Amino acid sequence: MAFKDILLQLDSYPEPTPPAVIERGVWWARHLQATLTALAVDIQIPVHSNRIADYLIGLTDLARAEEAKSHRQGQDVLAQAAASALRAEVEFLAQTHRAHLYDVGEHVARMARTRDLCIVPLSGRFDEQQAVVRTVVFGSGRPTLILDETAVEARASGCARVVVAWDGGASAARALADSFPVLAKADAVTVLTISGDKLGVDDQTGQDVVRHLRSHGVTAHAKTLASDHGSAGMVIERYVRQVDADLLVMGAYGHSRLRDFVLGGATEHLLHAPPTALWMAHA
Repeated sequence: MAFKDILLQLDSYPEPTPPAVIERGVWWARHLQATLTALAVDIQIPVHSNRIADYLIGLTDLARAEEAKSHRQGQDVLAQAAASALRAEVEFLAQTHRAHLYDVGEHVARMARTRDLCIVPLSGRFDEQQAVVRTVVFGSGRPTLILDETAVEARASGCARVVVAWDGGASAARALADSFPVLAKADAVTVLTISGDKLGVDDQTGQDVVRHLRSHGVTAHAKTLASDHGSAGMVIERYVRQVDADLLVMGAYGHSRLRDFVLGGATEHLLHAPPTALWMAHA
């Protein structure tokens, strides 16, 4: 599948998406020769107060000031993205929407369902952007590219070296299939399996993925590492750092209960602090 229509979510509150992440998001649109729609969501803060609270601390005024801050920062990151897209000669659209603070993820996920790919930033100390990422990964039905600020700043290349984490599951298959256009452009692709982590996963598991990729014109090699009864997420992270991979492709495992996400071990570990750009899909 060609990627022609990409959504880039830009965080507006409390901390705006860093310039390096915006630049990398635009880079991906150029790399995939896609139109880029940048979305900044102005947050709404519902205020449940009374006259006494407003008189003593100005609660309503504080909420309105934070909403204004979100709007200003959202317009600023949109302007940065527009300028970056112009320099990169990427077809660009900008949109500003409004949503309650804790509904941003659902809003972005709905928009992502009519895009080929959704790029989401992961930066700052605010836990709600983690919630946005998880909601998009599990609720959009589309592949998600997660750009962590630290990981982006550590790497000059976008996706020259790609690691595909393979455990034979449906979500891993979805992520693999979705990423074919990216894998076709990579210089080196490694199919990584962790033996001893799941039943049916052994030294030969990755070889069939290599065969399948070859049928699509993608040259890859298989690598198997032992879990040694440890965390698969930690093993994957160590290997990604060891080979200095630009992109990690993997399935996302878990489900949501209202606002509480129950994640698979490797998914939780790698979403907490991705060592590199992280391509995820959920089936």
